[in-house]
Amino acid sequence: MTTGLKASDYSVGWICAIPIELTAVLAILDETYPQLDAADGDTNFYKFGRIGRHNVVISCLPAGRGGVTSAGIVAAHLRSKFSKLRFGLMVGVGGGAPSADNDIRLGDLVISQPTGVSGGVIQYDFGAAMENGEFLRIGSLNAPPSILLNAVAFIKAEDQAKLGQKISEIAQEIEENDSKFQYPGQETDILFRADYNHVPGEGRQRETCKSCDTSKVVPRPERKYDHPYFHYGIIASGNQVIKDSIKRNSISAQTGALCFEMEAAGLMNDFPCLVIRGICDYSDGHKNKRWQQYAALVAAIYAKELLLQIPAVSKDEADGADTRKREKIKGINFVIPFHMPFFRSNSFVGRAETLKQVHEYFSDSNLVDTPRIFALIGTGGMGKTQTALEYAYRHRHDYTAVFWISAASETTIRSKLGIPGLIDEKGTINANLESFDNIRLALFSWLQLPGNNRWLLIVDNADDLETFSIEEYLPNQGSGAIFITSRRPEFSQSAKQVGLEGLDSKSAVALLLNLAHLTDSGVLENEAMKLVEKLGFMPLAISHAGCYIHETKLPLRNHLPYYNKAFMALQSRKPRFGWNYRNDTAATTWEISFSKVEERDKEAALLLLVCSYLNPEEIFDNMWEDELLDNVEIKNKILLLASYSLVKIICFGVFFVYPVVYSWARERSGQPECFKAIRHAVMILGKASQRGDVSRDSNEWEARKERRVAFYLEYLH
Repeated sequence: MTTGLKASDYSVGWICAIPIELTAVLAILDETYPQLDAADGDTNFYKFGRIGRHNVVISCLPAGRGGVTSAGIVAAHLRSKFSKLRFGLMVGVGGGAPSADNDIRLGDLVISQPTGVSGGVIQYDFGAAMENGEFLRIGSLNAPPSILLNAVAFIKAEDQAKLGQKISEIAQEIEENDSKFQYPGQETDILFRADYNHVPGEGRQRETCKSCDTSKVVPRPERKYDHPYFHYGIIASGNQVIKDSIKRNSISAQTGALCFEMEAAGLMNDFPCLVIRGICDYSDGHKNKRWQQYAALVAAIYAKELLLQIPAVSKDEADGADTRKREKIKGINFVIPFHMPFFRSNSFVGRAETLKQVHEYFSDSNLVDTPRIFALIGTGGMGKTQTALEYAYRHRHDYTAVFWISAASETTIRSKLGIPGLIDEKGTINANLESFDNIRLALFSWLQLPGNNRWLLIVDNADDLETFSIEEYLPNQGSGAIFITSRRPEFSQSAKQVGLEGLDSKSAVALLLNLAHLTDSGVLENEAMKLVEKLGFMPLAISHAGCYIHETKLPLRNHLPYYNKAFMALQSRKPRFGWNYRNDTAATTWEISFSKVEERDKEAALLLLVCSYLNPEEIFDNMWEDELLDNVEIKNKILLLASYSLVKIICFGVFFVYPVVYSWARERSGQPECFKAIRHAVMILGKASQRGDVSRDSNEWEARKERRVAFYLEYLH
């Protein structure tokens, strides 16, 4: 038995939800290790052991305290004590979601794998309940670490029948020593129709299906083999036990979920892991614990086979390799002089919570062997660039190197990477690298060097996700930090994504009065408040207004009427000094996004212009439906506008247009385009009033809907 191991010697964190799952993993360990002393404040209990060449630390949720929150707490303590973990595993049982496309049986295995826009796990009960009875799921969860997905790819490349047979044989060997893991047999695997409820038996037979009608069983062909079959895709996680086959089928149809469980959603964003579930029931009223032990065991065996695919480096070898590399690169200076392409803004206000989020995310001491990526998302003019710039200046001493890359186009990325890319793979400066690929690879190699773990790469304005792949320009190895700013909300699978909205009212007023040089003039703040509200609390638009007031000496009380008359002129005008941080004005930044939308879908672009003649605060999807466009087509157009941050989806079926984007959309159009938009708005309201579906409740026409139409009509002038 290996002794003398420390917390830093453990590289794999394994979490179980219930005791039988813990028993299963202990049964498959190659070797068990002695306990370590507990850390202050750590309420977790741990078991220690080895699988192959991996040292594994195992923890289990407190008895009777399952769920997303409990899992997150256990994972937080685990990562705090064991700071050298490379990745984690969440292994145990789950409820299957069989369908015509997925023949999932009891004893099968479901493994989380990114699918579409999902990272492999979705939280099915996190969102908003809508008036029409629909449930809008919000938020996103990270995908498993690349090293685990690579191991899954290698396992999938094997003969799946042989792998299933191998797992079955290992399970049989363990069953011989512990009968509770015995295979229950295909004859006990019964799936009832979704519309048939469980009939409880009496006494101890209550949870069995002895009293259920066998004519309600779903006929399925008998499998040739008894071994587990494998299913890769989405796992649905939530705080409730699903014992309703109708609800199971509904969620599965909407999300593509293959199984249900209660812990993974609390782990994915802060505990990089793969989720492996042995199917022990069908998430319906007929569920019982007959298959739990066997399902937990085969899940643990699969996880072991997965770990055996992953090369492990012992601590001595790792330390020796690091020492040799450091000796080889001794003398390399990882410190690069701090230089930003823009001056620090002395008028920057607010964003304290956002900056705190970024810093805490990048400061997490439990970094894995890939960079941490933070994506700041918002419409043009919200201050994404300025927030990233402020973070760089504020925390420049926390990093040995800070690089700023403009991602406005592939050309700008190449030109900017050419500067730090002059560092070759040996850490020396080489100004004669012949090709861009050499430059890019040289930079990435330098970022991965041992000891070079305090670099920050800021990728600004990453909005063009169609004409080139931004991933090719992001290093996927090393222990640094990547800060992305973008109008596009499509980074959630690989990054911690946070939306940036308007400034808080106090900061917005302070910014306006500061740039207008009215801070000491005794101006009533309510006048400033009216203006910043009109500007949607958007920093760029407020900056335009403040500078204009200062330069023209226009009284603040007169600016709002003037603004209403000359919106486009004001938002297209740059201040005379101090505007060198970018070439965009407020108007051009929205025009760029609009042009991108128009290139992809002219009808979506027209939809935005039509919205500028409706109430921008609450627009309903169903207003647009007609004989030519169905609900799905409309939603796709709205999603396209939202993907460029021109509109924001409030909840299912409802969106709003940012106030300044609304004003810009009205003012940008020429007379023919303006008349076309108004004509469409009138037609839409006319059809909506005839159908009676202007509101979310379209069952019957009500007076409040009539008032809503009247409210929309006010915006047509």
